[in-house]
Amino acid sequence: MPNPYQPPETAPANLTHDCPVCEQPVGFYRFAFPFGYCKHCRNYLTIRDWGRESWSWTASFIGIIVIPIGLRSYKIIDFTPPIGTMILIWFAASIVHSKIHGQLVPAYCWGFFAARDDDRISKDDADSGT
Repeated sequence: MPNPYQPPETAPANLTHDCPVCEQPVGFYRFAFPFGYCKHCRNYLTIRDWGRESWSWTASFIGIIVIPIGLRSYKIIDFTPPIGTMILIWFAASIVHSKIHGQLVPAYCWGFFAARDDDRISKDDADSGT
């Protein structure tokens, strides 16, 4: 008979996500960088955000390029803005955003690349994740 006063067993906060291939609990944040694989099925996994909200990132990227050029051409500002630095900051912010709001997906090439139509996951799992 189990002890009724024993607290329920819970997984650590980092193990609350499941592998999309074998559905075993895995740590989410260890897949933010390449070379992470599931210890149960040995598939490489990565975090990707394939949501439909990419228009906001596209609009901000166009704004980073167009707004400083327009301000300089209308002589509102007298200095040349560091557009290259702003593009690098935008690129880093988009990567961090995709790692925070993404989901685990099977990867290949040691976790560097992932495909939306990977045959290791079923269509029902892919449709419910986005």
